[in-house]
Amino acid sequence: MKITHALGTSIALLVAFWVYVSIGLPELKLYPWIGFVAWAAFFAAGGGRAGVVKPLAASTAGITLTALTMYAVGQSGGSLVALMLLVAVLAFVLVAISDIGLFSYTPAAFLGAATYFGSGSKIDESIAFVILSWVAGLLLGFASEAIGHKIARQTAA
Repeated sequence: MKITHALGTSIALLVAFWVYVSIGLPELKLYPWIGFVAWAAFFAAGGGRAGVVKPLAASTAGITLTALTMYAVGQSGGSLVALMLLVAVLAFVLVAISDIGLFSYTPAAFLGAATYFGSGSKIDESIAFVILSWVAGLLLGFASEAIGHKIARQTAA
């Protein structure tokens, strides 16, 4: 079987699992769409171990720094001007931290920020569930790649 078909098969099976876990078990408070963003980030980062590590560090930084930024916006009165200025500083920081090896995958930092904004930008336990959804998506990416390669090897033999 071609690797693309094997990957497609493994991804399809794991997508069904992710939909069940993230939507069918709402008490887990996972964000289905954030898991898919993270899954894509895994492959965009090249897959394998690096496909987990690079996006995880950068996205977690993006989420955390964005939560801190939104807290600061609230503390400064919540005006549009405060939002504009502080998010501009955030954007600079997300790029600047790429000088640090662990945070060098800038797209994931911005994706992390975007997923936090998209989750509602709440300063509460939902921050942890945004991060957990990222972790789940990255691990699903890793698993789908490993299973896809195994399927391709078995069908080639």
